[in-house]
Amino acid sequence: MNSVRSRLLITLSGVFLAAWVIVGIFAYIEARHEVEELFDAELVQSAKLLYTLLESEIREDEELHFLTSSHGTMHEYESSIAFQVWKGDQLVARSQFAPGKRIQAPEGFTFYTFNNQRFRLFSIHGDSEISVNVFQSLAVRDELTGYIIRSIIQPLFIALPILMLLLWFLIGAALRPLQKVATEVRARHPEDLTPLESKHIPSEISILVSSLNALFSRLRVAFEREQRFTADAAHELRTPMAAIKTQAQVALRSRDGDQQATALKQINAGIDRATRLIEQLLTMARVDPEASSKNFIDVDLCKVVTQVVADLAPCAGDNNIDLGMEDCSVAIMKGIEPALMTLARNIIENAVNYTRRGGKVNVSVMQQDAEVVLLVCDNGPGIDPQQRERVFERFYRDVNHSSTVHGSGLGLSIVKRIADIHHAQIVLDEPVEGDGLVFKVVFPQA
Repeated sequence: MNSVRSRLLITLSGVFLAAWVIVGIFAYIEARHEVEELFDAELVQSAKLLYTLLESEIREDEELHFLTSSHGTMHEYESSIAFQVWKGDQLVARSQFAPGKRIQAPEGFTFYTFNNQRFRLFSIHGDSEISVNVFQSLAVRDELTGYIIRSIIQPLFIALPILMLLLWFLIGAALRPLQKVATEVRARHPEDLTPLESKHIPSEISILVSSLNALFSRLRVAFEREQRFTADAAHELRTPMAAIKTQAQVALRSRDGDQQATALKQINAGIDRATRLIEQLLTMARVDPEASSKNFIDVDLCKVVTQVVADLAPCAGDNNIDLGMEDCSVAIMKGIEPALMTLARNIIENAVNYTRRGGKVNVSVMQQDAEVVLLVCDNGPGIDPQQRERVFERFYRDVNHSSTVHGSGLGLSIVKRIADIHHAQIVLDEPVEGDGLVFKVVFPQA
């Protein structure tokens, strides 16, 4: 029972049946009440009419008996209605099917059983000891009530199959736009990620179409990212691999030990560069997917940055660069800790690489109002204002420093992506005194 049409049909059928049962119950109660009222009124009128007609006759001649004579049954319901007229203990008149014995009943309505039938009885006790009893079989009332209910309910149940058939076709017509969307999606080529047509479709299906279009958009971005990553990797790895191969060929052909050692040293350096490039490419691939805020946790940025500074301190010491924490206080923010560590490492490592020997790199983490600030200051060559926007592009390297510092041009691109994921703002500025660069990243605290 996975068909939406079948589920709707069964559900609606159950609703209709339940509604009709409720209608039947209320109709029965109302019909029963009206039938009782109608027949009770007839009993009262019949009793009053008999009393009025016979009272004067009885008073004039107390010896008269107005017993009804026996006739053949003239109506099928004749035996269901009967009456008695008494004067004192004397039976004055009765109908053909009325009992011969006196019915002892209080004035007004009551119930009476005769010949295994239940009757509704109405009695009048007037002056001169005259009493009138008129009674009617309850079976007549039940039969009339049943007829009324059947006349209401039977057409509904007869119409149910027709209604279900109509609903089957109407539900199918209502689901046709959904089937159209399914057919369009099924017929699509795997590479066709253009949005589905969303005009002239029901609002319920438009939600599905919007979700599919959003999925197509994300898939298109993912495919483009994969293609870009493959192209970037192929392009950037071609140069170091070619250099390594060239140096390997030099080492193989050379008979000079010093030349071989130099070639092997170049091979080792080339492998280091290729390894670094691969690490950067993989990092970029990991941070490219949209990060959800559900993955954010409380992170102490001061603790993260302190760890990065400690890791890079030996490298800075080898180049005679003073790397240290100038200011660091507890700064709790929402974020992804591994990504924030990569961001801090790339910024600080960039500052160390571009700072001349004997230089200085100061790192600070501060909490200002509702923001957490990472500040990295160096006294290196800095970045020209015209180049500050471009340094965040993939594989872009400043031509003024590309010959002195080896790199892939991905470090700051990764920084920008991680900052965007954390809704952070990056500001590049010059120090108040001297040369260098102030790299500032402002994170929202919450």
